[in-house]
Order: sequence, then structure tokens, then C-alpha cells
Amino acid sequence: MIYETVTGVLAIIGSMFILIASIGIVRMPDLFLRQQVTSKASVMGLTCILLAVALHFGSTVVTLRVSLIICFVVLTIPVATHMLARAGYTTNVPLSDETIVNELVGQYDPRTHFLAGEDPTNWELDIPSDSVAVGKRVAELALPADVLILAIHRRGEVVVPRGQTVIQAWDKLSVLAKREQLVLVLESLGLPAPVGAPRIVERT
Repeated sequence: MIYETVTGVLAIIGSMFILIASIGIVRMPDLFLRQQVTSKASVMGLTCILLAVALHFGSTVVTLRVSLIICFVVLTIPVATHMLARAGYTTNVPLSDETIVNELVGQYDPRTHFLAGEDPTNWELDIPSDSVAVGKRVAELALPADVLILAIHRRGEVVVPRGQTVIQAWDKLSVLAKREQLVLVLESLGLPAPVGAPRIVERT
């Protein structure tokens, strides 16, 4: 009775994961997001269904085969997904309009297929009340494409920035950017040069 119950639960959970993967193919806006949801959900779904099969038959031979299939799936699907995503990016498959940051901009060499470039630095920028960024959403900031706002420190709390997060006066932004991009970041936020206010700290 217990084995039958566990088998049924595993089969239902696996079917739900497969259903989520199917919905993700339809709902996700671009190739890369579709691959993310389908690869994870399909691996989990297939694993649960195969475990249900092993419990149902209760055979050593079946269990061994199920174990080998699970290992094969867990090892190959992530690699295949990565290669498909890489092929999609190198052939200029468009990103979703909701994509805020593309960290590979300027880093990928189509001739050598290598990622290279200077490692970005974590900068802390204080936003005064008269900054043009106050009241704007993160998605509305004209930041360079490969600049990332890691966190917003606000009145003792850490806010995880999203596209709809509104910048408030006296926020402290943790910004990941290269040194040569700092001027563009400051211009986008309406901040003066690195000397003087607002205070800029390079985090090590």
C-alpha cells in the first residue's frame, strides 16, 4: 500500500513538472527563458516518473536501468541546453523586450567564440534627492547594456532591484560596472564626476 501511494505521488509530481515545462514553452518570451524552464522542469519531471516506474516494478534490473537513465538525463540535458543557448546567442536570436541586462554585450568574439574582457567592479553610488534618477524605475534608467545594479540599500534594508523597482532619494546603489563605464553610469543617474558628492566607493 505504501509503495503504491509513493508511486502514485511520484507519478503525479513528475507529470506536474512536465506540465510546467509545457506551459513554459508557450508562456516564456524568448528562447533562453524557454530553455531554462523546460530543462529544469523536464529533468525533475522525468526523474520523478522514472522513480515511480522503479517502485512500481520493484525489480533490480528495472531499478538499475532507471538509475542509468536518470544519470544520463541529469548529465546530458543541462549540457545540451547550454549548447543550444550558446548557439542561439551566437546566431543573434533576439532577447525578450523585458530583458534589462545582457552581460555578454561586448564580451563575445564571434571569430574565436571566446568570452573576454576586463572584470567589472562593484561600485557604491549615493543617490541625492536632486538626482534625475529619483522616481524612475530601474528599467527606465539609461544604463549601459552590460551594467548591473546588484542591490539597493535603503534605510537599513537591502532591496533586490527589478525592472519595476523605483529609485528613491538617498538610496545607495551597488552597481557592477567596468571602470571606463563609470562616467556613463554617472551621466545616466544624473550624478556629478567621481570627485565630491555623491560619494563613490569602489568595493574590493
